[in-house]
Amino acid sequence: MLSWRRVGLQSILLLCLAIVLAGCGEASGSVWTSYEGAVNEKSFPVPKVANKSDQSENNSDMDYVRYTMSGINEGTSLPEVYLDEIKSWGWTEKQAKQSSNTSSNLHVFAKEGHIVQLAVHDGSFTLMVPRNETTQTTVKSLGEDD
Repeated sequence: MLSWRRVGLQSILLLCLAIVLAGCGEASGSVWTSYEGAVNEKSFPVPKVANKSDQSENNSDMDYVRYTMSGINEGTSLPEVYLDEIKSWGWTEKQAKQSSNTSSNLHVFAKEGHIVQLAVHDGSFTLMVPRNETTQTTVKSLGEDD
């Protein structure tokens, strides 16, 4: 009789653990399924779970908005599902010309003459939109050679 109680208790514990793990997996996966337009460029998607933490006030060259978001960091690339979403909103990723102050965590997107630069940081990302043509990053298509 003691062994049946033990089996029953273990079964209940395993069921509870499975429910908790399923809930955690769903929460982390849902980060990249729901989007809204960015504060500074409404036609550029931002995950709804990202929180606006900072925005440029008086910068005449660049309109930027910083979003905090757990699970994102400089050392990893943007999730493919997010890049696909950006593409589905009509944006094309371009390659920024490398310079000493350009890092690999900077992504440049273009759409109908507009440029958005997305810089990934640990726990946040920044969306930058040049306000005039002189501040736009020089970009080239990812398929072009130097």
